[in-house]
Amino acid sequence: MFISGSQELVGDQSPPFSLSTVQTSGVYLVRMAGELDVIAVREVSAVLDAAVASGLPVIADAAAVRFCSSAVLGVLYGAHVGATKSGRRFVVVTDRRALLRPLGVLGLLDAMTVVPDVRAALRELELWDLEPADLDR
Repeated sequence: MFISGSQELVGDQSPPFSLSTVQTSGVYLVRMAGELDVIAVREVSAVLDAAVASGLPVIADAAAVRFCSSAVLGVLYGAHVGATKSGRRFVVVTDRRALLRPLGVLGLLDAMTVVPDVRAALRELELWDLEPADLDR
C-alpha cells in the first residue's frame, strides 16, 4: 500500500521549507527539507504526529534540512518519545552539521537513533525487503 502527501510553505516572511510523507506497509517516512524555524513548528508537529499515530516505524528524513530551530528539535524529540512509548521505532536521518551539532549539544544524539541515510534507517529498522528507491514514489 502506498500513500503520499506533500506540503510546502514558501513565503516572504519566512525561509522556505517542505514536508512530504510516504507510507508503505512497513514504514512511515517523513521527509523534511529547507529551513525549519519556529514558523515550521506547527506543520512539522502535525506531520510527525500523524506518522507516529500510523502505528508504523517512523523515519524522519532530515538530510535536506539546512537549519533546524530548537523548537523543531523539541518536536522531533517529542515524536521520538511518543513512538517509543507506543512500542514503535523512530529513526532520524541526517549527516548534516546543522542538525548533528545541536542534537549533540542537547544530548539527543544519545537519546535517539540517528543514521546518515535512508538505507541505514531501513537496516536499523530491519526492513530488509525495502530499498530507498521503494520510497521515492
